Amino acid sequence: MITLSKRRSGIYKKASELVTLTSTEIGIVVSSLSGKPYSFGHPSIEAVVNRILGLTQPPNDNSHPLAKAQCQLLSVQ
Repeated sequence: MITLSKRRSGIYKKASELVTLTSTEIGIVVSSLSGKPYSFGHPSIEAVVNRILGLTQPPNDNSHPLAKAQCQLLSVQ
């Protein structure tokens, strides 16, 4: 059986890759069977939740230099 910690780290890694490739904000909340919550957010889980709730405005420029470089690298391949 695969434990929550292994799956959690895997999904966090994929979320981090998605942020890098697409220059997006992302938030993930996972709860264990015992009810313990875990979260991942970029730039932070609080920032993502506040955006969803309409408490903050989106950034003016969402272009991330690392994401642009990664996209350029992928388009060359």
